[in-house]
Amino acid sequence: MRRAYHLMTSGAAAALWPLAVPGMDPQIAHDAAVCASAAGAVAADDRIAACTRAINWGEWRGKDVEWAYVDRCGAEGDKAADDNAVSDCTEAIRLNPKDAVAFNNRGKAWHAKGDNDRAIADYDEAIRLNPKDAVAFNNRGKAWFDKGESDRAIADYDEAIRLNPNYGVALVNRGRAWQAKGDIDRAIADYDEAIGLNPKNAVAFNNRGRAWEAKGDNDRAIADYDEAIGLNPKDAVAFNNRGKAWFDKGESDRAIANYDEAIRLDPKLAVAFTNRGNAWVAKGDRERAIADYGEAIRLTPTAVAFINRGNAWLEIGDNDRAIADYDEAIRLDSKLAVAFYDRGRAWRAKGDNDRAIADYDEAIRLDSKDAVAFNDRGNAWLDIGDKDQALADYDEAIRLNPKYVVALIDRGIAWRAKGDNDRAIADYDEAIRLNPKYVVALIDRGIAWRAKGDNDRAIADYDEAIRLDPKHAPAFVNRSIAWLGKGDSDRAIADSEEAMRLDPRDARALATRGNALNAKGDSDGAIADYDEAIRLNSKDAHAYLGRGVVFIAKGSLAAAQADFAQANALDPKYAYAALWLDVAERRNGLPSRLPELRAKLDMAVWPAPIVRHLMGEIDLAALLAAAGDPDPGKARGQLCEARFFAGELALLNGGKDDAEGLFRLAASECPNNFLQWSAATAELRALGASAVNQASFASGYLRNSGLTAE
Repeated sequence: MRRAYHLMTSGAAAALWPLAVPGMDPQIAHDAAVCASAAGAVAADDRIAACTRAINWGEWRGKDVEWAYVDRCGAEGDKAADDNAVSDCTEAIRLNPKDAVAFNNRGKAWHAKGDNDRAIADYDEAIRLNPKDAVAFNNRGKAWFDKGESDRAIADYDEAIRLNPNYGVALVNRGRAWQAKGDIDRAIADYDEAIGLNPKNAVAFNNRGRAWEAKGDNDRAIADYDEAIGLNPKDAVAFNNRGKAWFDKGESDRAIANYDEAIRLDPKLAVAFTNRGNAWVAKGDRERAIADYGEAIRLTPTAVAFINRGNAWLEIGDNDRAIADYDEAIRLDSKLAVAFYDRGRAWRAKGDNDRAIADYDEAIRLDSKDAVAFNDRGNAWLDIGDKDQALADYDEAIRLNPKYVVALIDRGIAWRAKGDNDRAIADYDEAIRLNPKYVVALIDRGIAWRAKGDNDRAIADYDEAIRLDPKHAPAFVNRSIAWLGKGDSDRAIADSEEAMRLDPRDARALATRGNALNAKGDSDGAIADYDEAIRLNSKDAHAYLGRGVVFIAKGSLAAAQADFAQANALDPKYAYAALWLDVAERRNGLPSRLPELRAKLDMAVWPAPIVRHLMGEIDLAALLAAAGDPDPGKARGQLCEARFFAGELALLNGGKDDAEGLFRLAASECPNNFLQWSAATAELRALGASAVNQASFASGYLRNSGLTAE
């Protein structure tokens, strides 16, 4: 008997089922109608059950039952039962190899399984069989898009829209592809068109919101997300996206409220946990951030999720856990440059600069245009004392990004470490030109001016830093040092105390006040401040050194030696700790260990000539010649140090008169914020010599000794 066929529309595409069969049970006719119902009109489970009964009825065989396999494939796809969908569509294709709908539906199932190549092959066949099927072109475009082939995706969406100019879904999809290519304006135009066709298209509003956000227009983005949520209050993704727009506006609390709702609607939306974690970080609550990142990892263990949690661990100082997370990120994606970069940061935080440099090397190999990676590798080189390698990396970072203020500041620090304060100041000048409100740049330029002996310019920079940020304790600490350099101990103490008020745990502020109290002759007060500074930061070599100098002035050689030894142990590359330790040990009758200690020192820069003089390698004339510099401020500081330590050597060798002369010169010419100034004054007192009329004595001593000051 010849059968008639009836056209029905399933959730995926159109299918045909036989209209009547002699003796057909009315229930079977009903099942056939339910099986072929549109997606959303009937629940997927009901459609699958109806299709199964139609298939099992037995009166339809071969091509006559193929329609039921096609529609059950579509319903299973709607339910995400993708393996079953592939199986049913494959059976339909076996029964009817010319059924374009079966190929299209199986393509959707392959796509849902993540197999875009098989999906595209099925869409190719569907289009070959029916070149006017706009849905198949749209679907193939989605598969190309997911493969990262935005141009091919756009070509397919173009054809889908040509075939059906009112196809809003294809317009939205093409908008996504334009956005992926960075053409935000074309994306917005497509979303506008889709919304014009259907003002209740929540997806189009949501996607247009993302496009506005990409353009930095968070207000328009939020307005679109509001509309999307109004149309579909159960859309977790729209709440997540609105949260991100609020976050970008600096509204972390509103962002968190939106992420909360997104997570309530979809507890498996990993990106919402990640974004909420970012908001908690912005609020300073890293424990909550870590909890959210952990949940994101549990739901979707991606490399980026591990990096985010690693960064949170790093910020709370748990470098080992941070490294473990970065390790896992690298295991998941060994080509992710940022994972190597962040792990390098963690190794550097642990003090392992060799491993840090190795990770920065790999990050740079993967992304040779990453200015930040070059800059941070420069910092690691500087940490291990390789100033030239550091400068080379800073140069490259600045070449890649001439407006990279942090790199300019870091290069300035490297120039300072090499003793080239003029180049340092030039870099700080450029950093300040680019960002006149950058407090750190002003402070660092002040330090460079101070190193040149220009305390007035230094104070001017610190004044501006304090004007910009009156609560910035380091600015007060540095201004305190400059005031002391000008001989104004009272102002120095006042600034140190303001820094301590702003940050009661600022060990450096205490040590700085200790220096000022020592300059005023209050050695007991100075020691009390150094004690507290060391309690707050037991790894501060400078605090031990400062206390040791006071102890040696008080005649407490054993205590001084212990402090200098600790300073040297904490920082074996700190040349002044090695010099003071040598003086203390030799005063205590111990043999000089300077030949051993010098192995850790950079003997290419100041104060290496002092080390050589104490070891007997160069005489006083050669030392003073080495201390000279075209920069008067730098020369003054170096000559101060040279004369003081030369005086200590003369005293050790029994040359009391020579020692007194050198100490007088040091006391006369040393800046007051140099430890050698207070130490020289103390040595003169110990020798029973007067510290008055030092300038005239200095002039006479230089003439009589045949030594010049420069």
